Amino acid sequence: TEAMPLMITALVPAVLFPFAGVLDTKAVSAVYWNYISMLMLGTFLMAESVESCGLHRRIALAILSLLGRSEALLMLGSMLVSWKLSMFMSNTATTAMMLPIIGAIIESLRIIQRDIERKNAGSGEVALGDVKHNGAVADSLPAKEEGEEADSPQFTWFCKGLILSIPYGASIGGIATLTGTPPNLVFKAVYETTFPHGPGVDFGKWMAFCYPISLLLVLTGWHVLVLMYARFSYFDMVKQAFKAFVNLFSRQFDTTPTENQKKWKLVNQEIKRKYRALGPLRFPEIVLFCLVIIMVLLWLLRDPAFLKGWSIVHAEKMVEQHEGEDIHPYLKDAWIALVVGILLFNIPKENPLEGTWLWKAPPGKKLQRSEKLLTFETVMAKTPWDVLLLLGGGYAIAEGCEQSKLSKWLGESFAFLKGENNVLIALVICLLVACLTEVASNTASTTLLMPILAGMSETLNVNPLFLMISGTIAASLAFCLPSATGPNAMVFTFKEIRVIDMLRTGVFMNLLSVLIVVLGVSTWTLSILGITENVYQPDWKAP
Repeated sequence: TEAMPLMITALVPAVLFPFAGVLDTKAVSAVYWNYISMLMLGTFLMAESVESCGLHRRIALAILSLLGRSEALLMLGSMLVSWKLSMFMSNTATTAMMLPIIGAIIESLRIIQRDIERKNAGSGEVALGDVKHNGAVADSLPAKEEGEEADSPQFTWFCKGLILSIPYGASIGGIATLTGTPPNLVFKAVYETTFPHGPGVDFGKWMAFCYPISLLLVLTGWHVLVLMYARFSYFDMVKQAFKAFVNLFSRQFDTTPTENQKKWKLVNQEIKRKYRALGPLRFPEIVLFCLVIIMVLLWLLRDPAFLKGWSIVHAEKMVEQHEGEDIHPYLKDAWIALVVGILLFNIPKENPLEGTWLWKAPPGKKLQRSEKLLTFETVMAKTPWDVLLLLGGGYAIAEGCEQSKLSKWLGESFAFLKGENNVLIALVICLLVACLTEVASNTASTTLLMPILAGMSETLNVNPLFLMISGTIAASLAFCLPSATGPNAMVFTFKEIRVIDMLRTGVFMNLLSVLIVVLGVSTWTLSILGITENVYQPDWKAP
């Protein structure tokens, strides 16, 4: 009901658990902040730096300029951009950045579409090839006034699909990486607390089994959106590909562009104009791009399955200095994120070599003290502290459920599934979580369900990772209602979108996505984690 802000609600366990005798105040307070919180903070710092320098906008326009050649390809491009950016940025920030870009493209399309209609109707003197765009178009396009000609039904329908591709791509992209969305980190925290002796799930392993699932989801989502909102473009694209294939063998090459191809050539020119307006790559963009690549590579190579990771090499050196200790990695994913985060406060926005004998300064430019890539004021203003506190509340609930045996009791209520096929169990879990996350935030849903799924694994004699990963991924499959996620709500700033549009599309998206998640978790996920038998492992729990 959100009678209180979620951030304040997250503090309730710290008050209730000591009063009910579940945990004392010291114990419940200690679990509110751990290394998962540090990992989340480090990724927030990087995302804020990327946003402040505009690198995300450059990446978005670059991809759209490559794929903005038809309705179907533009929809694919917008979905891929949202999908890729949300792997390393918050889903809400990705959507907030993408919607103005898509809005400008829609307005450009609207102008070109009306010129085409005037030309076809013979009511205008402006030919399609003569349509010009000044430098301000798509940045300050006029709104459609009363009495102005309405959009065609086909164009309006396409706009619905294009707008919906943004929140859907952002939600799916968060699944692909461990730091992509808070539910993934809630899973990691609850799993490692409940099963401290189980196999670790780090950034590289998560990406190894979730990236293919996420890729299948985004391709499936694109097909759903295109077939529902731009099937004419999809079938035209297939027809053009078939025609090109036939012409290749018949040696007859028809290069005459169609009216639709002319229109999309103008749209592509407008996207490229916006990209050129950004100017050449600037120093902070180059530095941040390199830091993102380095951070991801360090995450992937920390402890990969195919070679000895650098964190293991470091652990071996530590064991040599502390004889008798077992080898365990001292440096985890959070350490990498914090090192990069601290560097952002020390690297200047302006090239420090500019004006020296190594790098000539532009004529007339005065050297002055430069701002850093990230400032404390930016962090205090933009960091979602409420999310970090909500995660802490989730850790407290998980610890309370474990200590009070509530998770085991709730898990036993699903005993009727014992002995059933594992695929059926995963299907039931995914459907239940996907329905719950439509009416509750995905972080809150995961926080509530992870301890319960951990207890269910013992009751059903199923590997806890099988159930918990299924539930975690399903928590991001919120496609039906605007209240489900921030990105879903944000698209209703466009007059073209109605709740029935999102509900109609979301039902198909949810059903197909659940099937893909069940397929992925039931096949390659446990193999990648090195688990051969899908049975409960009592030795994973703390003694």
